[in-house]
Amino acid sequence: MQALDNALFQLLTAGTAAPGWMVLVASVLASAVVPLVAVGLVLLWVMGRSRPALLDAVAAGLLGLGIVQVIGALAYRPRPFEIGLGLNLMNHAPENSFPSDHATLMFALAVSLLLSPLRRFGLALLPLGLAVGWGRVYLGAHFPLDILGGAVLGALCALIVGAVPQRRALWSLIEDVYQRILGLVF
Repeated sequence: MQALDNALFQLLTAGTAAPGWMVLVASVLASAVVPLVAVGLVLLWVMGRSRPALLDAVAAGLLGLGIVQVIGALAYRPRPFEIGLGLNLMNHAPENSFPSDHATLMFALAVSLLLSPLRRFGLALLPLGLAVGWGRVYLGAHFPLDILGGAVLGALCALIVGAVPQRRALWSLIEDVYQRILGLVF
């Protein structure tokens, strides 16, 4: 499996002759998309767009990121540049590579929103998640299977959160607290 991952990585990663514009595009995708998605979720919340769906998505993302930390603590997988494959064009720290936390988060959000009234936003996040994953592989921070593992983990976390019926009561409480705080401020 590692040989396949190495071969895929070599096909997808930037080489020493990579065009500067490709490195720039990959850098924006790898680093800027996740914060922009977070801003988008906050805007949807403020606009009052299906807040329970947004809370489901955030819960799925947090669950996924927590699981990524546990996996990293139990089994370390080096990043490609740590084993002499490719370049480290992100200047990424040498830390656990599998699964990708960026892919986990993006696909947890995407699948969660796909299963909600905010389907259009979930559908938009799927190609963005793939683009983020490509950028991180291209820049040498991840192997392709790190991205695939993160995508699968994120999707599973969305399904798990969506299967918990008690979450609706908690989401109502959170929205009530939010409304009360708004009432005090405005």
